Amino acid sequence: MIITMITKKEIKDRFERTSGGILSGVEIITDKNTGVQYMVVNKDSDGCGITPLIDKNGKPLLDKPDSESHFDLY
Repeated sequence: MIITMITKKEIKDRFERTSGGILSGVEIITDKNTGVQYMVVNKDSDGCGITPLIDKNGKPLLDKPDSESHFDLY
């Protein structure tokens, strides 16, 4: 089995990070290749967690305007 390390450049080229807003310690990471979005929560020294964002049907939330996967907030 061959294990390939991903470089910092490959990470920066593939993933986009959105942070800030009213919720400090919360970031949204978007995989530019797949459009899948992940929420990352970092609580200082208490640790952190990551989870994919999903729609009401349990499918990954995609960062594409014409996607059928959207949050139903109503």
